[in-house]
Amino acid sequence: MTPAVVLKSKFVMPSSAEYKKYVDYIDREDVKKVLKVDRDSKQLNDFQVFHSYMNYMGDDEKQGSLFTNDADQLDENKKIELKDAFTKAEQNGSPLWQDVISFDNTWLEKQGIFISKTGELDEAKIKNVVREAMKVMLDAEQMKETAVWSAAIHYNTDNIHVHIATVEPFPSREKKRLYNKETNQWEEQYRAKRKQGTLDKMKSKVANMIMDRSESRNRINEIIRGAVHDKKENTVDLASFRKTKRLFQKALLKLPEDKRQWQYGYQTINDARPYIDEIVDVYLKTYHKRDMKEFQKLLDDEVQIMKELYGEGSNYQKYKQTKLDDLRKRMGNAVLIEMKTFAKKEESLPLYKGSHQKSYYQKKWQSKCNLDRAIRNLQFHMRKSYHEYQKDRNIEEFDRMLDGYER
Repeated sequence: MTPAVVLKSKFVMPSSAEYKKYVDYIDREDVKKVLKVDRDSKQLNDFQVFHSYMNYMGDDEKQGSLFTNDADQLDENKKIELKDAFTKAEQNGSPLWQDVISFDNTWLEKQGIFISKTGELDEAKIKNVVREAMKVMLDAEQMKETAVWSAAIHYNTDNIHVHIATVEPFPSREKKRLYNKETNQWEEQYRAKRKQGTLDKMKSKVANMIMDRSESRNRINEIIRGAVHDKKENTVDLASFRKTKRLFQKALLKLPEDKRQWQYGYQTINDARPYIDEIVDVYLKTYHKRDMKEFQKLLDDEVQIMKELYGEGSNYQKYKQTKLDDLRKRMGNAVLIEMKTFAKKEESLPLYKGSHQKSYYQKKWQSKCNLDRAIRNLQFHMRKSYHEYQKDRNIEEFDRMLDGYER
């Protein structure tokens, strides 16, 4: 399956001929070329499109007009300002960051922003998508106050794609001593490499903004607000209460003496974890059976969307299990918190006066009351953890369009 969105990124330094050609072409409209874009290539060098990026200005058959963060089209004065900014950046040693966002045209048509029969594209939508993606990138790289960028939409290949070029007229990044392969010399250069996580966020922002996820988001919101859940959540299910109580006691016997280690992710609780997991399963099946069924369906839908967006080579298969593991960890820690509270109460039980037998039964009765209270409190804390998980994870992840899982 071909990915719906492909991001190719690289950078060149001021000493590069490619950088100089770019600046020279900013206000020229000659030397038109047809570029080849290999969307399936894993090598950055197989996506050499930047050397004639600005050649396409004024060629309506091949591209739309040049645009920037605050302008959909550039008049002559703005072109001059842009070229001055890039020239200043070159003189001051700024890297030239180059990005190409390539789309699968069939996918764009499916999203309702491209008509293949007429070749009509919702350019306003694409431009806004690029602007938001650039905000994410510049913010992550701490360049939002210093960078200047320009972009253009190209139609000259089988896949609509957007070229983006970014510089810092007054560089803000640290300098490093690096070997220049073009000049065969060691030079002091500004750090140009961007974090892979930054590029992932940028790509995710593009996909998230183009896709209409409103129906899915609304449904998730309903689950978060508790509008849809089993009615018996607010009642005590005696069968589950008794089962949870037994599992609770078994888990306590397997926990280490040091209560500071009572954290779900610690290896020292490995012997107790199966009982804790079963407590979580009992709770979810008893009180959130319909919610969990729907939640599983939402996760399956997102996995399919990731497969469509990022292709077979991505880690989309891991997304669902990662989200379910996260839920289990949160709720497992809720169980452990209540276990810690119960254990402390047990340790503080008073020594009763009177006969030994009476003291024994008094203490046993108090312990039973503490345990019953702990199980009731546990239901409350698990319900709270469940909804907090939904709020903190689902909305955030769906809004960011699965940030970090597209590789």
